[in-house]
Amino acid sequence: MGRVKAWLMDMEEDATRLSADEFKKQHGKKHIYIWEEANGPETPKIKCHHKTVLMEKLDGESILVCERCGEDVTGEVIG
Repeated sequence: MGRVKAWLMDMEEDATRLSADEFKKQHGKKHIYIWEEANGPETPKIKCHHKTVLMEKLDGESILVCERCGEDVTGEVIG
């Protein structure tokens, strides 16, 4: 098994036994989506106005993602 696959499997296992805050401390805020896949949304989705945007790489392509709701906002920002 590759290192990345093992790392993802470890995070998925941790998601089933840690609280959201513990998971973020151990694996970082940017990986909370893994915890949410196992447990549901950390917080209920609220209407978001995309004030804070992060750049992330996805399959070698840069995208813009809302830090608050996790939505891809590339098209909204770039136009």
